[in-house]
Parts: sequence; structure tokens; C-alpha cells
Amino acid sequence: MMELDSVDLKILRLLLQDGRTSYAQIAKETKLSDVAVKKRVEKLMSRGVIKKITAILDREKLGLRYTFFIQLRVDPSEIYMVYRKLASLPNVLEVYVVAGEFPIIAKAVGESVEDLKRMISEIGKIDGVLDVKTSVVLEGTEKEISIPSKIGQRVLG
Repeated sequence: MMELDSVDLKILRLLLQDGRTSYAQIAKETKLSDVAVKKRVEKLMSRGVIKKITAILDREKLGLRYTFFIQLRVDPSEIYMVYRKLASLPNVLEVYVVAGEFPIIAKAVGESVEDLKRMISEIGKIDGVLDVKTSVVLEGTEKEISIPSKIGQRVLG
């Protein structure tokens, strides 16, 4: 685990708020030079703390109005093969292998409930899938990407 200091945390928070924030702006906020900020960001990237800087899209504005959670009961010997196939489906955003009766959970999006029906049909054809359980999200909140408070407490004391 990489040790972070309060300046690293400030840089991370600024980039999380807006990934396009310039090194000059971050330098002003952190009271460092642009060169020092650039070096810190490069170090955070090379150590894998920052995987990539990207855009967060509004899926609803792209026509993807529905969010689905899909739980799969699978043959234990096929878990990772099913996991990889599920992760490769175009509307699947996240896939997890978990402990429990349904050892694979996925989050997917679609334009309609018909998209969910198509996904269930496609998933049902994957070797090793024994049962599919789905939920359609009626309402929810997604947390902004943030730094867990535990990390901040450890760094700031």
C-alpha cells in the first residue's frame, strides 16, 4: 500500500472533482509548483493509485434509463469462465464474484426492460449458469467517486 500525505490527498480530491483540472490550478490550491504537481501525479499514476483519468457519463441522457442487478447461481467449476463471459457483454458495467448462494453479481444497463429480457436469454445460454435472478432498479443514488474517509483519517491523523 502506497503511503499518501495530505498534499497527495488534496491532489486526488481535485482530480476527482474535475479530471481536467490543470497542473497550474492544482499548484495554486496546494501551494506547490506545477512541476512538483506533475511529478506527484506521475508518481500516483506509476504506482497505480490513479488508474486513469476519465469522464463520468450520464447514462440516462444516453438513453440507458434502466439499471439492472443480475445474480447468477453457477456450477462451482465454471465460476470464472461465466464471470469472464458476463463481463464481456456490452451492457454489463460491473461483475463481482462473491460468497453466497449466487456467487456472481452483475450491474447492467439498458434502454428498456426488453434489453433485460435479451440479456437474461443470452446469459442463460452460458455454460455453467444454473439460475438467474434479476432486479430492476426503481430509484437509487450513486456516490460520487471519492476517497474513503478511512484513508483521509489515516493520513491526516
